[in-house]
Amino acid sequence: MKKILLIVIASFVTAITFANNITVSAATLSGQNTTAHTEVVNFNVAWENSWRTSINESNYDGAWIFIKFRRLTGSADWRHCTLTIANSVVGTGGTMTVQNDLKGAFINRNADGIGNVSFTGNQLVWNYGADGVADNETVEINVFGLEMVYIPTGAFQLGSGGSEFYAFKTGATDAAFNVTTAPITFGTTGTTLNTNGYGPTTGTLPAAYPTGYNAFWVMKYETTQQQYVDFLNHLDLARATTNNTPGIFTGVHPNLVAPQPERTVGNINSQRLAALADWSGLRPYTEMEFEKICRGANIPPVPNEYVWGSTTVSQLLSVLNTGLTNESVNTPANANTNIGNSYGVLTRAGIFARPTGSTRELSGSSYYGVMNMADNAQEICINTVNPTGLAFDGSINGDGYLNATGNSDINNWTNSLSYGWRGSSFNFSPLYGRTSDRNTAGKDDNGSVISYIGIRLARTAQ
Repeated sequence: MKKILLIVIASFVTAITFANNITVSAATLSGQNTTAHTEVVNFNVAWENSWRTSINESNYDGAWIFIKFRRLTGSADWRHCTLTIANSVVGTGGTMTVQNDLKGAFINRNADGIGNVSFTGNQLVWNYGADGVADNETVEINVFGLEMVYIPTGAFQLGSGGSEFYAFKTGATDAAFNVTTAPITFGTTGTTLNTNGYGPTTGTLPAAYPTGYNAFWVMKYETTQQQYVDFLNHLDLARATTNNTPGIFTGVHPNLVAPQPERTVGNINSQRLAALADWSGLRPYTEMEFEKICRGANIPPVPNEYVWGSTTVSQLLSVLNTGLTNESVNTPANANTNIGNSYGVLTRAGIFARPTGSTRELSGSSYYGVMNMADNAQEICINTVNPTGLAFDGSINGDGYLNATGNSDINNWTNSLSYGWRGSSFNFSPLYGRTSDRNTAGKDDNGSVISYIGIRLARTAQ
């Protein structure tokens, strides 16, 4: 339901749910300043299974909040709201950090704890003047929230010393490679990073490439059908047509409907991933960051381990409430992965996160609590195989806009040679789900849309 408020004439504010188990509500506008050309956006945000811990993994989850607007006269294009750093307010128990590029803010717990959270009375200040909006224009605004996990700064191991395909290793040995602040040199001797036949054998990794050592945020879950359809419905028709996935959504734009809203979205390619990343103010993540997310900092690797830290695999065979928002594990009761054609289709994102009695292995969770890293959908990430991937600059996040054709226009984000696939999927070999397996790390989709490929996005921490 839309609430009519005023920016001199009128504005319409609605809240959008844009993630698994997260809600944004009670969005209103207040406090217009016609001198500074700003307006306060008020909202509440809540999500389930939140945490902050200062022991063991020492990290926390949070919500990425960004705002879109469109004029109700003239262009129907949704545009990204530019925020101000000053005068933001967060509800009791939370902390909120507006990002330096002013494209959004992170909200997370301010103290250790676990369980559901609800932050009410939050405020972000929209600098509508910077976005070319006049004091008396009529606009519509939507507030989006997306669950993320903070991956802290720290050294970690690439490779496990096992038999994974093309796994990273150190020099001429099979030992894992330690990622620190030191520049990374490729090679096959000494302490160089050996790409094991799948990447450069000489030279130095560019300093701008995100190795995973420095802190970053990553999506807690794979992108769902509902998340992706919200993206499409907030593009104009031409851009939505470019990015629409074949055979999934029903209805007519801008009222497309996700038939299984909580299931991971498939039929994706690298261009669509880049578009969603750019539009959301996020970025792709790298295959080195993939291993950091899975293994954790300063954690000795287990040879041939999966992302939950062991070599034990219990493949999903059947589910309850098929395709519904409460889809859950049926058989076997201890299933921790949807992999290798055991079930045969994509499932609800985060399906293995039990409400009680769970462990990292039972939930199929990465060290930091990120879900489905090894299974369900293979994930597209920036590779270390090709020069275009190695040229990726992790300091650049999406600016909220797509070009006229509906694609990202940032650097080489739309060059499919920049990407590869990590993890496995519902119809790929379980062996590909091992943390250090690089069998498809340089896979080029060449623009093809693939049913078992999904999206997970990241953002460099500040």
